[in-house]
Amino acid sequence: MDSRFNKTLLLTVSLSCLLLSCNATRVLTIPPIGAPAQSKATASALVGSLFSVASATNKINPVITGFCSGTESPALCAKTLAPLLLQGAFDPLKALETEIEATMKQAQTVTGIILKKLADHNTPKAALDALHICKDQYSDILDTIKEALELIPQHNVVDAYYKFSSVISNKCTCDDAFTESPGVENPLVNESLTLFQLGGNCLAIMDALVNHSRL
Repeated sequence: MDSRFNKTLLLTVSLSCLLLSCNATRVLTIPPIGAPAQSKATASALVGSLFSVASATNKINPVITGFCSGTESPALCAKTLAPLLLQGAFDPLKALETEIEATMKQAQTVTGIILKKLADHNTPKAALDALHICKDQYSDILDTIKEALELIPQHNVVDAYYKFSSVISNKCTCDDAFTESPGVENPLVNESLTLFQLGGNCLAIMDALVNHSRL
């Protein structure tokens, strides 16, 4: 068995385990970009609603629909990649870069909430420890995303994947800090869920690019 097969197999298995360990509900796969599979009815309905007024032709590019169909959040993936419809031929690496940049922006949003809560004198003392843990975790997330972005122009998707996988782990560590603080409400639930979905989208795209050799 050659080393390339071992690498792609490990990538797929680790993706499944990583996302399932942080409350993911399904294994993520993406069909070959050149022949996109039909999305599930619910995902298609969500994507359709997002783009009913966003496109001049009121149609969704089937390449993007297929590209996003196996991600953690197909609708969010399609929404994020919508601007690419106006930039000519669809480029999978550019799509990955765009999704990673969206994840970074979301991580910055969550970081802003954390810093605001830490500076707020009305924040319960019981929540401070968890917030400090989250501050450190999201600092690591931002550093990791920056490093992963630097690898994409080099077509080094495998190393970007393994580096980026820590984004999900860091997010879960932050969640656990609140779970382990009885009586403390997590103020990051909604925004961190979006980050999880975007991060899961990125990992699924990387997995598909490696396994389908669409580089």
